[in-house]
Amino acid sequence: MVSRTSRDDDDRARLQRIAQGDESALSEMYDQYGQFLYSFVVRILHSVEEAEDVVQDVFLQVWKKAATYEQGKGTVYTWLVTMTRNRAIDRLRSKDFRAHYQQVDVNTVALAAESRVSNPHARSVFSDVQRVVSGTLSRLSLDQQQVLALAYYEGFSQSEIAKKLNIPLGTVKSRMRKALYSMRSMLQEKM
Repeated sequence: MVSRTSRDDDDRARLQRIAQGDESALSEMYDQYGQFLYSFVVRILHSVEEAEDVVQDVFLQVWKKAATYEQGKGTVYTWLVTMTRNRAIDRLRSKDFRAHYQQVDVNTVALAAESRVSNPHARSVFSDVQRVVSGTLSRLSLDQQQVLALAYYEGFSQSEIAKKLNIPLGTVKSRMRKALYSMRSMLQEKM
């Protein structure tokens, strides 16, 4: 398995190539992260079509904004996930999306996500990453799982989670902070 530091270095180099107008670097970045980001957005929006649009928007932003990436604020992976999550939540909260919101069968989403990975090696890596993250989530307390699911998969803000669960905002923030810290520690052990 590729070390995290090596992967981070590769991602930064690829992003520099994108900033210089190298289309093949953008294609490589998409091959590396597109499927993961797509599945991530499907879980938030519950819509295959909307997820495709969001991921396309994200990679368009990567093309336009590659030069603005700041290494000190996190890895390229973190930058991509944050950008994707923000765009998905913006889409979720938009009036047009709410008017056309539709549930998608989870099995259909899984099949669609799997079919988009054409490279067997990439499919294997994607599957392994999904398994590791799911396993890590399952090791959290139920309270922590609940706030993370509402925030990252359902797109609720911390204030909305507090109202929905009828708990103080500080409790939501504390649970999220502890959950993310625990996940980071567990994932670092596995990667």
